[in-house]
Amino acid sequence: MITSSNINFDEVIESGKLIRSTYYNLYYLYKKDGKCRLGISLPKAKVQRAHDRNRLRRIIRNSFDDLKNESVDLVFLLAKNLDQSIKNDAIIVREQLLKDSKTILLDKN
Repeated sequence: MITSSNINFDEVIESGKLIRSTYYNLYYLYKKDGKCRLGISLPKAKVQRAHDRNRLRRIIRNSFDDLKNESVDLVFLLAKNLDQSIKNDAIIVREQLLKDSKTILLDKN
């Protein structure tokens, strides 16, 4: 999986499919070739402390390990402020992302 700044967020958001959660919006778009690319948007206004943002980025990247051999672009947009209970929310987000990664794999077929 490549965490990439080269990914065109607008193209994936406009053309891709959406998985909506209480905590995030996840857009994905299958491509003909290439590696899995992941774009993550964690605004400072929603997660203020840098170590919490970095921890959440690691959780997000690790949740999509099943997709690393697929040709798909993913865009993760945080939808909810996670400052109050970041550790509990991060666990919930990880569980939901694992389920969503399986959904994305099933959608390929």
